[in-house]
Amino acid sequence: MKSIAVIPAYNEEIHLQEVLDKVRSYVSQVIVIDDGSSDSSFEIADSMGGQVIALQHEINLGKGAALKTGCDAAKKLGADYIICMDADNQHKPESIPKFLDALVDEDIDIVFGARQFNKDMPFMMFMGNRVLSVIINKLFHIFVHDTQSGYRAFTVDAYDKLKWESSGYEAETEMIVRASEYHLKYAEVDIDTIYHDDYKGTTAIDGIKILLQIIKWKLL
Repeated sequence: MKSIAVIPAYNEEIHLQEVLDKVRSYVSQVIVIDDGSSDSSFEIADSMGGQVIALQHEINLGKGAALKTGCDAAKKLGADYIICMDADNQHKPESIPKFLDALVDEDIDIVFGARQFNKDMPFMMFMGNRVLSVIINKLFHIFVHDTQSGYRAFTVDAYDKLKWESSGYEAETEMIVRASEYHLKYAEVDIDTIYHDDYKGTTAIDGIKILLQIIKWKLL
């Protein structure tokens, strides 16, 4: 069975080499999507060759758009399983087998990575996640503990149903909504996360945008 890791990258030259060196030990191939970086992210990925395929957006289109480019490419390459993860070394590649085991052994469509909500997680991130989890559960009857975790995996058949329209961080929430709409079988696995001082994930403003989009998905 072919597993492909899809990794969006936007100005991640500091961590990207280390991430790719580790990830390729756990999957068949790795697709890096440089999303209009101004640093050497694309060159780093492109120079690795072999298992690593480097794609590039000429301009920054957003994480959701980069994920879609990577997942579409993974499907064309014959992937059975797609693992989405971040390029900033926050997601430990050693967790990949847990995602694949859940997909294969438990016959699951999509697996969400769940970070530990402890003192290491920024308070605003903790609160935002909790609020979004409750709202999504009320509106769409699906409960995911960590709605904003970018570490997740799904079968290629599930991807056809999950396909999101969001180009930004909303894409990760839209996947949850799509999973509910299509009654996909899902599971969660605990993951360790490393928080860097230069964290570039969802902000409070992104959280508000996501909340408004959730309401729009429900109404439409």
